[in-house]
Amino acid sequence: MIRNYKVGSPSSEVLNARVRPFEARFIQNLELKISNFGSFNPLQNTSTSSIPMASVVFEQVTKRFDTDTVVKDLNLTVHDQEFLILVGPSGCGKTTSLRMLAGLEQVTQGNIYIGDRRVNTVPPKDRDIAMVFQSYALYPHMTVYENMAFSLQLHGTAKSDIDKQVNAAARQMGIEALLNRKPKELSGGQRQRVAVCRAIVRNPAIFLMDEPLSNLDAKLRVQARAEISKLHKKLGTTFIYVTHDQVEAMTMGSRIAVMNQGILQQVDTPAHLYRHPNNLFVAGFIGSPAMNTFSATLINQDGEFYIKNEAFQVKLPDRREALMAIAPYSGKEVIFGIRPEAIHDPQYVPPDIIPATLTATVSLTEMMGNEIILYLTLPNKQECVARVDPRSTLSQTESVQIVLDLSSSYLFDANSEQMIISFNPFR
Repeated sequence: MIRNYKVGSPSSEVLNARVRPFEARFIQNLELKISNFGSFNPLQNTSTSSIPMASVVFEQVTKRFDTDTVVKDLNLTVHDQEFLILVGPSGCGKTTSLRMLAGLEQVTQGNIYIGDRRVNTVPPKDRDIAMVFQSYALYPHMTVYENMAFSLQLHGTAKSDIDKQVNAAARQMGIEALLNRKPKELSGGQRQRVAVCRAIVRNPAIFLMDEPLSNLDAKLRVQARAEISKLHKKLGTTFIYVTHDQVEAMTMGSRIAVMNQGILQQVDTPAHLYRHPNNLFVAGFIGSPAMNTFSATLINQDGEFYIKNEAFQVKLPDRREALMAIAPYSGKEVIFGIRPEAIHDPQYVPPDIIPATLTATVSLTEMMGNEIILYLTLPNKQECVARVDPRSTLSQTESVQIVLDLSSSYLFDANSEQMIISFNPFR
């Protein structure tokens, strides 16, 4: 049984595990509409001169479902051969943005370009894209070989060429031994590889991936992340990848676009996004465990600035550019942020930090092997999280002194939630 697939539906699926014959024909016709069926030989030289490439531009793109606006004024450029990650919580508009690019959703307002071509009204099959779905969308009545060859057969590719191309793609993803199996005989990781291979043989200008790893267990996700990253480097084409998992975003993307409530929050490299978030949402979403944040007042005492709340008072680093940025907030409420790895057990404080000491109670410890996660409760009952040295002996219910590294702290505007200053020295 399949759910009704309707272009324009915000939550449609292509197929479930079992498909009756007439439904299989429906799905096959659907793939013909949404896919480009160009011939491709994975054995060919994959230099940039022999494969299609394309940039993508979202220009003031808005999408509405009735009165519900799910993407608001999206302006985003994806460069040739880039691996861009669209990340954000469920319902933020990332999948809808991908579907508009694929032609599976109509653009309410604005323009989408692939290369120099405006594609708002271009049929999906003519956009030169291949999409890997979260559910993999494999035909259960076909073997792996037949799933991979299907699009080439529809395009009229010679059988000998299909054999070469399917077998070459299978070798590339390490699934040669699976070609005669059906999807029900495959593990989740194997199905994911088959779905990627089916996209490879189409030789698209752009790969679109909609949370392709979400159905895998933790170990397979790590392995599959590496495989997809390697595939991007081999093919040298444009990848746009949607996920809600910030670990996938940080480890795979050359740049990350963070979305929330249909609005693009920030686009940057993983390192710069982590060290210099534009606002409180990005700071809290990127990083695991999330950044600790505290409401506090900024105090100016004889030209030196302090953060003060019910639990602590700490002196901020004396940096000229920082002092100029925070001076207008003197006497006002701000939000102080510090990441868990910048909170230390006093017995294992790294050198060259700007320390400040707080009192806290350890409410829970999690031994992770290479680190220990401490859940701490401050005197005002606010909780925070620390990632400390695995040699730490701090124990549950113990009242302890912890050390903050203020050189890795942040201040945010309490009203706009925009970042005021990052004290992180790395740019």
